[in-house]
This record gives sequence, structure tokens and C-alpha cells, in this order.
Amino acid sequence: MAQRLVTANVNTVIPGAYPTVTVTSQPVGLGASGILVIMGEADGGNSYQNVVLANNSFTPDQLALVQQQYISGQIVDAFAALSAPSSDANITATANLVYIVKTNQGTKASASVIDATSMAGTYGTIEDINWGLSGNNYQYQITQLATEAMPMVTGTTISSYGSLSGSSFTVRVNGGAAILVTLGGVITDVPSLVTSMNSAFSTAAVDLQASAGTAPNTVKINYSTTPGSASPVADQYANSEGWGKSFELIDSTPGDLEALGFVVGLYTSSQESEVEVQINNATSGLSETLDVVPEVCLMVGYQGTTATLTIADGLLTTTVTGGTGSNLSLTLSQYSTINALATYINSQAGYSATCAPAATQLATSALDSVNAIGICSTGTGDEPGRIKNAASAFQQVLATSTAVIFVPEESEGLPATTTAPIYLSGGVRGATAPADIVNALAQVGGIQCNIIVPLFSQDASEDIALGTTQSVPVASTYTIASINAAVKSHCLEYSTSTLKRNRICILSYWDDTESTYLNAKAQAQSLANYRCSLAMQQSMQNNSQGVVTTFMPWYTAVVAAGMQAGGFYKSITNKLANVISFIDPNGFDSGNPGDVEDGLSAGLLFLNAITGGNAWVSDQTTYSYDTNFVYNSIQAVYDSDLIALDLAASFTSAFVGQSLADVSAATALAYLGQKMNGYLRIKLIAPSDDAPLGYKNAKVTILAPTMTVYVEIKLATAIYFIPININISQVQQSA
Repeated sequence: MAQRLVTANVNTVIPGAYPTVTVTSQPVGLGASGILVIMGEADGGNSYQNVVLANNSFTPDQLALVQQQYISGQIVDAFAALSAPSSDANITATANLVYIVKTNQGTKASASVIDATSMAGTYGTIEDINWGLSGNNYQYQITQLATEAMPMVTGTTISSYGSLSGSSFTVRVNGGAAILVTLGGVITDVPSLVTSMNSAFSTAAVDLQASAGTAPNTVKINYSTTPGSASPVADQYANSEGWGKSFELIDSTPGDLEALGFVVGLYTSSQESEVEVQINNATSGLSETLDVVPEVCLMVGYQGTTATLTIADGLLTTTVTGGTGSNLSLTLSQYSTINALATYINSQAGYSATCAPAATQLATSALDSVNAIGICSTGTGDEPGRIKNAASAFQQVLATSTAVIFVPEESEGLPATTTAPIYLSGGVRGATAPADIVNALAQVGGIQCNIIVPLFSQDASEDIALGTTQSVPVASTYTIASINAAVKSHCLEYSTSTLKRNRICILSYWDDTESTYLNAKAQAQSLANYRCSLAMQQSMQNNSQGVVTTFMPWYTAVVAAGMQAGGFYKSITNKLANVISFIDPNGFDSGNPGDVEDGLSAGLLFLNAITGGNAWVSDQTTYSYDTNFVYNSIQAVYDSDLIALDLAASFTSAFVGQSLADVSAATALAYLGQKMNGYLRIKLIAPSDDAPLGYKNAKVTILAPTMTVYVEIKLATAIYFIPININISQVQQSA
């Protein structure tokens, strides 16, 4: 037996060198950081109930996209703050990613579009593409862009009138039954001939009308909805029809048709109905003009006695008598294009079908629904069944609107025109109930994030008075105490060793009583947890429309969150926030050292005015049990979470499921050292006299199937206090 090489990668008997390339990953990266969640209300945008939160994230440079989606309100203003939260050269970045949770469920403004039938039913609904009150400013109007030009034919010069009385010919109108038309009376000239023909059309009840041609001794025949009328009568319901009109002239008495100046053939409409839709919003300055130009896409004929065609519910069916063919029942979805459908019909005995050149690549679903339209003809190859794509064209053109969407109810024809613009109505901003906060937080549990900021600072009753939340038709009912408590509970629930979705929250509080500061202190003490911080100052800054606005403390909280996310390993303490100014709550003076000390002791987060701007006094959490250097700092809690989560994810990826024949405690210890070196490099840990590498006492033990890792890290926290000892001594001189 031949010699063989067997390795984990090669099994061969062919002598040679077989390289195996292994790329060693350096485990020095870091998991998700700088990810914020802002949760609150907006004037537009879909609410959390209808949004997959995992797909609803934005980068800080996408303010224009957020404004387009959410229009205005707390969410947009908060996102604007996150675009540039810091005025400090020491922190120039912001969050990496922002998830948006809208708690108020608005409704869309809408208006019905009327169909063009005699019943004036609903053709469909035009509705705002967005949610909320602003949709009520939209209006639409539908005007006739082109009217139907019904079938018409002008004959050639009539050489003699003496033999025309008693002459006859046959017509088929719209592919219907063949009807004999016989002329009577005395015919001596064009006027008497026109009178005779109209009388015959009226008697035969066919939708045709005769009149004098432009040239001498000529007559023309028009389609008319009133047979034999003095002049052609247009079809007032033409917009509603998904089929085009036609009539066929048949020389059933040889020579009579020719004597009248006409030739055998099928005559069709030269122009189909077209409409124009105008969408306007005077408030936003939006103006759209959308032209809907349908066409006849499929022409079908059947040589027989009678024949009708119906398209409904995805089926094309025919009912025929006479001729050589039989009834058809075709599932439209089995034909990829209208052209493929026409080709098949054309192959059937007795049938003729053609696809319009412009429709060869259109799906069969583009065809209008039609009910028992005539397709019967006498002439070979005549195709009086003429099916449009009117409804589909209307839907496709409306789909190009950037402002509204169209929800169809009819699948045939075009809608009726309107005599005046019609406003959309029914748009509502939507309210936030306590259950919305709870349910929204449940969604936040499904994503990885670092900081949550609810955009609420006071009870709904107070926000209603300010006009920043809805009062009617359904009022918001949240309370700030319940919101803050719910967010705190959420952070505690998900910051566990089991769930491994550690997160902190920056909350806020405000009321307009004389005891605002005392109430804020009470709120902080009720939270009393290192995963919660509480802002209590209003901030002034430009809103999303560029107007200087006084914002509730939630804005101040957003600025703090953005700065911490951008600062990464840096504390926001003594860093300048990007606010024009701030307003202290009643009972608190940020310029008073005693008040500042009291506020920090109470676990509050606040700004004070310094040379150059407005800076954070500290990055205090609501933790108030002791002087713990981690639990009393937003930055320390934030960074310790990053390290803990990244270390867990890294060890899971590197070792869970691996065989102890491939890894060892020494391997894991070396891996731990690489991770620590990475944290040192990105400044999450720092050298210490007792740990020059930023960590010490690293140890890995394995007692299968468990690997236990221990390490003491030196978290790179901030400097908060600088005692300065100055020794003053007497001046001594000698000469």
C-alpha cells in the first residue's frame, strides 16, 4: 500500500508540500460601544408598535433622515442634540449609533378617492406617507389631462344618392353581436343621408351617430352613447372603464357599404382617458404633479357569433359561441408578461391577440379587471377587446409621490375628477400611555445598547399644558415617576450575568412648583442606583427648525449621554456641553457652592457656568450609599460595562465549545493577557504602581467543563479632586 499523508487538512498519497495558512486573530477589539436609545414622542414617524427596533437605528450624521421621518418634536430635537453634544475640545465625538423608540402612536391623514362610475363609489384612499397632524395640511386634486377620443371614421366621396335608400350593412359595437342597419326614407343628399343613418342607428340601438364630413359629399360615423343623436355624446363614465371602445363595419350586403363611402374594418379610440393628480401642502411648500397616462395593452378578438372576456381575481376567462374555438380559463400568474399571455391566446383556435409594443414586458397583473367585455369580430384578425392598464398605471404613478401613498380599492379604470382640492383629514399626533413605556422598553430589551435616555421630564398633565403631548382625542397619561422607575427596572433586569446586556440610563425630572429642586432630590433618592443618573436643569438651544428653545431636562440628559458615548474612556466632568444656557430648578443655584455640594450628595447630574461655557460639575449617578469610585461615576460604570461585556463575548467566541485537547488554562491566560493589552491601548484601563500593565492577579483554572477566569483591572477613571498643599514660610533676608 502506498504511503499516505494524513493531517487535519490533507489526506493524500501524492508526494509534495501542502501548506496550511492560519491567521491568528488578535483579541484586542471591543464590542458594541457608544450605542444610545432615545425613547419619546415625535410629530411624525411610525410608533414602536409597528417598527422593528433592530432596524430603526441611525448614525449621528443622519439628522436630515430623522427629520424627514419624524418631522419634529422631542425625538428630532434630541437627535439634533446628539449630532454635536459637546462644546469641549477634549470630547469631539458623539454616539456611534442611535436607536429611536417613538412611544406615541399617531394616525395618518387620509381622504377617499371617488370612482368614475354612476355609483360614485370609492376608488381608493390617498393617505399621508407619514403619521400625525401635519398630514392634515395635504390636499389633492384630480383633473382631466386628456379625454377619451371615441372611435370615428370618415367616408370617401359619395358618387350617387339615388340607390342608397334601403341599403344595409352590419356593425359590431365593442365586440358585441352583429347588428344589421338598414337605411330608409328618401335620400338625395348628405343631410338626408345623415338623417336616414341616425334613424337606423337609433332603431337598431347601436351606439353610433352619423354626421356630415368636412369634405363635400362625405359622411362620418362616430361612437356615441346616445344612438342616432344630433351630435356624438361622450361617455361621462369613460374614466371608470378598463377597456377601450371600438366598432366594426361589415359589408353584409355586398357593395352597400362601399356606396356609402366606407370600407370594412375595425375602428378604435384614438385617445384614452388620462388624469393629472396634484398633491400640495402649503405649510411645507410641497407641490407634486403626477400624470397618469394609461394605454391599451392587450387586444383580443374572436371570430364567431358572440364572445366576451372577463378578468377578475387573477383569472382571464372567455365565453364564446360559434366559430372554431372554445371558452378559455387562464391563470394570469402563469404568464410572466402580457406579451406571453397574448402569444398563448393567439395560438388558440378562433382567437387573435396582440400585445401593445410598450407593454411587452409588463406583468399580466397590470391589466385592468373587466367584466364580460365584447371581443367578437367578423373580420379576420380584428381585435375589438382592448384592455387597458389604467388602474395599475394610477397606482404606479401615485407610488412615485414623496408625500402620500395610494391604497386601491378598485382594479379597473381611473378615478373621477374633482371640482376642487380635497384636504386629507384624520391625522393625529397620538398619545403616550404608561403601557406604551412598558411595551417600548420590552422592545429595547431585544437590542444591545449602552445608554437609554427617555425624553420625558414631567407628568403628562404638565406636558399637555405646554402643548408637547396630546390632549385630544385621547390624552397622554404617563407620569415621570413611573417612567423613571420603569427605565431603572429595565436597566437592572438586563444588566445581569445571564442576559449580558448591561446598560445605564440618564433620566430627568422637572416640575413647576416652588419645591422643584427638593422634588428632584426626592426623585434621585428614590432611584438610588449606580445605573441611573438624573438631570434636573432645563437647557436652551436651537431646536430642529433653528429656533432658540427652552427644553425640559431630558435635553440636558441627552447631551450628557452623547458626550459620554463620544468621550468613551473620558469622563464628562468639567467638560463643556453644547447648550446656549441652562435654567436651574426652583430652590437650587448652581453658582452656590453649598447648593452644588448638596446636589452632588443627592445624586443629581447638573451643569454650572464657567469661563468659556457651561460644564458638567461631575458625572454623578444617583448612587448614594457610599463613595464607591465606580458606582458614583457615569464614565466608570459605562466603561466597566464595556470591559465586562467584551471580555465575556471574547471568551465565549474563543473557548466555549472548544476541546480541552486543543486549549488549556495557559492558552486562556495568554488570551486574557492579549485582551488586557488591548484595553490598555484604548485607555479603558491604566497603569498603576501595583499593576504597571493596568491589571494584575490574572488567573485561569479549568475544572471541566468549567473554565474560571479571574483578573483585577485598574479602570481608567477620571481625576475628580486635586488637594493642593501650600507651605507658607516667612521671608528672610540678609545683606
